[in-house]
Amino acid sequence: MNKISVFSAPMAGVSDYPFRQILRLFGDQPLFSEMIGVETLVHAHPKTLKMLTFKKEKNIVVQLVGANPDSMAKAAEIITDFDVMGIDINMGCPVRKLIQNHSGAMLLKDVDLACRLVEAVKSHTHLPVSVKTRLGWENSKDIFTFAPQLVDAGADRIEVHARTKSQGYAGKADWSVLKRLKLNCPIIVNGDIVDHETAKEALGQSGASSVMIGRALLGKPWRLTEIENGVKLKINTPEIALMHLDMLLSYYGHAGLYVARKHLAWYASHKKGVAKWREKMYLEENEIHLKNLVRDFWEGEGV
Repeated sequence: MNKISVFSAPMAGVSDYPFRQILRLFGDQPLFSEMIGVETLVHAHPKTLKMLTFKKEKNIVVQLVGANPDSMAKAAEIITDFDVMGIDINMGCPVRKLIQNHSGAMLLKDVDLACRLVEAVKSHTHLPVSVKTRLGWENSKDIFTFAPQLVDAGADRIEVHARTKSQGYAGKADWSVLKRLKLNCPIIVNGDIVDHETAKEALGQSGASSVMIGRALLGKPWRLTEIENGVKLKINTPEIALMHLDMLLSYYGHAGLYVARKHLAWYASHKKGVAKWREKMYLEENEIHLKNLVRDFWEGEGV
C-alpha cells in the first residue's frame, strides 16, 4: 500500500513537546509546534520561551502568529537559530482574541498585510516559509486570490483547512475547492481527515500533495502513522496515556497534572462509563492517585 504524506497540525494547547514526543513513538513525520505569539516571543516571555523546547527534534515546523511585520521578522531570526525544518505563519485560526489583534484568520481580510508578514519572515530566515489558512472568511472563493499572492510574496507551501472562518469547525470540510487552486508550490489539505481512507479521498478531491491531521490525533496519537501507512496498530492505550502523563509532569512539573486532564479524557473517550470517571479524574490533585485512577479505569476496577 502506498504511503500518504502526512503532517501533524499545529494545535494550541496540544502540540507541545510532550505531545510531539508521544507522536514520535509511532513515526518520524513532520510535526508542527504549538502556535507561538511573536510579540511574547520577541519580549522573551518565559512561557513562550518554554514553548521553544525542541531538544534536537527532527522534522519540526514552528508556527508563528502575529500582525506586525517587524515583530514577525525578529521572531523569524530567533527561530532560525534552532535546528528546525521550517517556519509557518498562522492565517487561519478563528479565535476571537487573534481576530481582535488582526492576526490569524483576520489576515484573510487584509491580503496586503498578510503578504508583508510573509516577506518579513522570508527575508529574515533561510528556512522554508509556509502559511496555514482557510478557504476564506465567508466565501470559499477567497482562497483563489489570497493564496497566489502569498506565494508571490515568498511562501514555499500553503496548508489549507478546507472550511471558511465563518464555519469555524462546523459543517463538512470541502476538499474539492482546492482542486481548482493552481499554485507554484505544494498544497496541504486539512480538515475532517480521520483515517487512511479519508486521507486518500481528501487527496483525490483536492489534488493536494499531502494531508494534515489535527483533531483526529486527540487521544489517538498513533493515527498519524496509521493514516500514513494504511495499517492498524496494536495499541496499549493506558500505557500510552500513563507515559504521556509522565512526560507532562516531567515537562511542566505539578502543573502537568492539569494539562494532562484533557489528554486523559481524550484517551478514554471511547470507553463505557467515561463521563463519571472523567468527573472524578478532573478533581484529582494527587499525581499518584491520578495514575491509579487511570490504571483502575482501564482494568475495570474503578468508577
